[in-house]
Amino acid sequence: MKRLITLLLVAVFTLNAATTVSAKSKLEKRYEYTLKNLRLDKQTEAKFAPLLKAYLTERKAANDIYDDVKDKFKAAEKAGTITDNQAKQLMDAKLESEAKELAAKKKYYPEFAKVLKMKKVWYAFDLANDKMSKIEGTDTEE
Repeated sequence: MKRLITLLLVAVFTLNAATTVSAKSKLEKRYEYTLKNLRLDKQTEAKFAPLLKAYLTERKAANDIYDDVKDKFKAAEKAGTITDNQAKQLMDAKLESEAKELAAKKKYYPEFAKVLKMKKVWYAFDLANDKMSKIEGTDTEE
């Protein structure tokens, strides 16, 4: 009986440790994916990585504006019972979110260009904008 309990405890702790290690945030996954696919040399990556992290953080904050409002009205939207006032709030949040995201791109574009060649700047923004399903390798689209 002691053996069974000990074995069970070891299994639980092992499973918990494995789950904790693989639980990266979407921002971290997007960051690692972008850096990996840019294929930068170590020196350039060291200069670029903090800029990318700051950009992705600002981008996420901009997107959170819309996501928060969208989550608030998710049930009404799904049921098709969204009111005009709720729709207005959603639209206002979407426009604000897009404006802040564009402002972040404009802010970081010249910063990226100081460190990377223009081709890599283009790819950095493109990769950072990829769908999470592609980043996580679950995208079936080819």
